[in-house]
Amino acid sequence: MKVRFWGVRGSFATPGPEFLRYGGNTTAVEVSNESGQRLLIDLGTGVTEFAKELADGEFGSGNGHLPILLTHTHLDHIQGLPFFTPFFVKGNNIRILGAQPPSGSLSRVLQDQLNPHYSPLYGLENLAAGVTIDTITPGSSLAVEGFNVTAAELPHGGTSCLAFRISADGATLAFLSDVEYLDRTPSADAIALAKNADLLVHDAMFSEREYQRRRGWGHSPISSAIAVAAKAQAKQLALFHHSPDATDDVIDAMADQANDQIDIDVFAAREGRILQL
Repeated sequence: MKVRFWGVRGSFATPGPEFLRYGGNTTAVEVSNESGQRLLIDLGTGVTEFAKELADGEFGSGNGHLPILLTHTHLDHIQGLPFFTPFFVKGNNIRILGAQPPSGSLSRVLQDQLNPHYSPLYGLENLAAGVTIDTITPGSSLAVEGFNVTAAELPHGGTSCLAFRISADGATLAFLSDVEYLDRTPSADAIALAKNADLLVHDAMFSEREYQRRRGWGHSPISSAIAVAAKAQAKQLALFHHSPDATDDVIDAMADQANDQIDIDVFAAREGRILQL
């Protein structure tokens, strides 16, 4: 199983020379298996670059199939939806899976993102590709086109989001972004998802100092990511969902600090990095 980061930033996209090494696009992570099947996590602005690669293959000719797992529908995780070009090619089939929002429906939330006040697409029905939207029940396990996926609901400030355990080819990825634990104590669900994972991708939006100012915002300090990795005995830890205020040098320092605190490989996720699990 292979993992590629297309967007690693949180809250909003960040351009500028101080953000070039890690990248400024918001959440988008590709997972692929040995058979060439792909799965996408979230529709942040990073999907625009992912789409360019897809256009060179079957998605450009209208023969592509892609499942998309949504952690939640905050804007930084769905902002790439109107700009993901495989949606515009007839014959492509795209399946979006996410949790039912507290009010309304997942379809309605995504439809609103294409509201004519915000987008010239005027609705999901105007996308050329075949698009299906399915609801995931937290705590469930399901087969998703070549991958085994387990989903759990984790706390995200005043709301919640889905975290995923994704397995294929004998390898496991745990994806836990946009999470803040009560009293900074990792939940049993978080540890279970990450148990013995080959790679744990975990929210680490804030340094310890910054977290004191931003407690309650729904994001984690480095120490929470380290705690989950240690308790779950994950093999690698990727710090993820970087703050839009965090320059490349700040992220370097956070990764160095994390490496000093745990005896596994810890790195800060950056756009374009590919890992073979």
